[in-house]
Amino acid sequence: MRWIVRALIANLIALALTAPGLAEPGLCGGEIPCPVGERRYRAALPEGWDGVRPLPVVLHFHGWGRQGAGVLTNPRIAGAVAEAGALLIAPDGLGKSWDFWRDTSRDVPFVEAVLADAARRWPIDRSRIVISGFSYGAAMVLRLACAKGEAYAAYLPIAGTLWRQDEQDCVGPARVLAVHGLTDTVMDLPRGPGGEVAAGVALWRRMNMVAEPPEVSQLGAYACHSWVGQAPVRLCTHPGGHWIPRDWLGLVLPDVLGDQDLGD
Repeated sequence: MRWIVRALIANLIALALTAPGLAEPGLCGGEIPCPVGERRYRAALPEGWDGVRPLPVVLHFHGWGRQGAGVLTNPRIAGAVAEAGALLIAPDGLGKSWDFWRDTSRDVPFVEAVLADAARRWPIDRSRIVISGFSYGAAMVLRLACAKGEAYAAYLPIAGTLWRQDEQDCVGPARVLAVHGLTDTVMDLPRGPGGEVAAGVALWRRMNMVAEPPEVSQLGAYACHSWVGQAPVRLCTHPGGHWIPRDWLGLVLPDVLGDQDLGD
């Protein structure tokens, strides 16, 4: 809990500052939500930020039935993002859910409005915006990847997928790094013939025109299938169920927020 208290104190201090060239931000962040029209998002600044350095961003979509406030107190998300030195943004979904079912999602323009608002409040490194999410939030990550492609540096869906992938028409390419439990029965990992896991990222393999077969490797405790194409695709699995693995974001954020390619 100590890192949460320190982060909230740092937020209140840093939010009182206005970086040169930015609009007057107003006080929001931490426990104080930031308004965007009739909706809102939460934000947490990394501890020790100097108030000037452009910030990488991790925008995380909460799971079904939750809200952004819970993201900021979840050490598996907020702790990893703070350790990576990034600004954490956690939007609130309408009805505590996300509109990922159709390609005309109302939440795609909402995300763009959230990031535009955050850029007026803090100096954001637009080349290092990463989109993450859990469960229904992971499906929203993939809806955004389908709609925006290379607009964001990477997409990190956790325990979620888009349905009817063969019917999707995406702008592509997009850098997708997914993780899924093999015993998940809430949002099951799609399987191909013989139970092969590559079906779980069929859309992104097609969208990125990847080479086959995949490279199979270990990333910590995770078994990973990686494809090279117009943008990399990786699916890592673990033997567990429907949850955010404890060390996952801490493992992958240093790579996707840096200059190296996945796996380098």
